[in-house]
Amino acid sequence: MFHVPCLMNLIIFGPQGSGKGTQAEKLAEKFNLSHIETGQIFRDVAKLDSPLGVKIKDLSESRELIPDEITVDFLVHHLEKISPDKGVILDSAPRTLGQIQPVEKLMKAQNRSIDRAIYISLPYGESVARITKRFACTSCAKPIILGKHVELASDICPFCGGQIVQRSDDTPEGIVKRLDIFYNTTMPVVEAYRKKGLLIEVDGGRGMEEVFEDIISKFEI
Repeated sequence: MFHVPCLMNLIIFGPQGSGKGTQAEKLAEKFNLSHIETGQIFRDVAKLDSPLGVKIKDLSESRELIPDEITVDFLVHHLEKISPDKGVILDSAPRTLGQIQPVEKLMKAQNRSIDRAIYISLPYGESVARITKRFACTSCAKPIILGKHVELASDICPFCGGQIVQRSDDTPEGIVKRLDIFYNTTMPVVEAYRKKGLLIEVDGGRGMEEVFEDIISKFEI
């Protein structure tokens, strides 16, 4: 039986629309972990007026993966800021087979071990259906779900009255490209952690709280 350690380090995977980010935040809160979300890190860097910012922006707009060495460098930068007495949850890293060894080496250098890898599964069609409903407010940056928070894409933000927009990579073409990358590039990483005996797999097609409780219950298996 796996007993939840006082200091825990996790990695979490899931296709777009699976609720991976939400579950990572909930796990971070429950177990006092630092949530390192590589996708958000790169979106922030892409806004910078710098050579690296321009490169990341170009890769993002062409919907290409960030090179492994850049991803690892950013992980080094962010992990160095975290107290050794606090665990972490890595969101979508390692993302390629080539990142597994350097990420694990980096964690080991900081006396961290990967205790569990979490995979939130979701059928392809459900991923597409969920993502196409995702919007965000340009003013308060809150996530907006079509059909839940607003009825039409032309509606204003219900939280602050700002304009809502769909993320550029949440277009039909962007969704297909990102899901293809996940299943062709990241799923082999998921399977690698399954072979290591570290994988927890849960069905992401249910409600947020039900998925969270399922993850927690499987820590005890």
